[in-house]
Amino acid sequence: MPSSDANVDAFVRENQAELLNFFRHRLAQSQDAADLAQESWSRLMRYRQDQPPASLRSLLFTIARNVLKNHWRWSSLHQLEQSTDFTELDVVSEVPGVERQWQARRYLEALEATVASMPDKRRTVFLLSRVEGLSNAEVAQRCGISVKMVEKHLAKAIIQCRAEVGGFSL
Repeated sequence: MPSSDANVDAFVRENQAELLNFFRHRLAQSQDAADLAQESWSRLMRYRQDQPPASLRSLLFTIARNVLKNHWRWSSLHQLEQSTDFTELDVVSEVPGVERQWQARRYLEALEATVASMPDKRRTVFLLSRVEGLSNAEVAQRCGISVKMVEKHLAKAIIQCRAEVGGFSL
């Protein structure tokens, strides 16, 4: 680009519209096109003395591509760094509320008291079946009773728990 102001103005007029269109077609925000074009012109002015006039147009668009890449990089980093206000989000928690936790604790205490008050054999059958997870046959073998007796003890234990504690679901 020759150093005369008239030649610089003519070069800018010849290429400004094409440079703006270059950016407008590649940007989500078209208002950024003018800023990026200005940045491209500014960078070109730094190199104009070192380049032959015939290569300046090519250099201008090489600079424009680099400015655009920098803009995209900055935009993606800026989006990652922006803080998000989570106070507006309504997220449902899987954790029961304080009142629900208190109710569950009270229910568990009542259930423990009920199981503790059961006759020994019933309590043992109930705990082996419901807490240890043993099958009725395994409980029968451990306790030295029949499977039918295990079923009877379990039925009575469940009836007693429901009567004294009631139902509860989280």
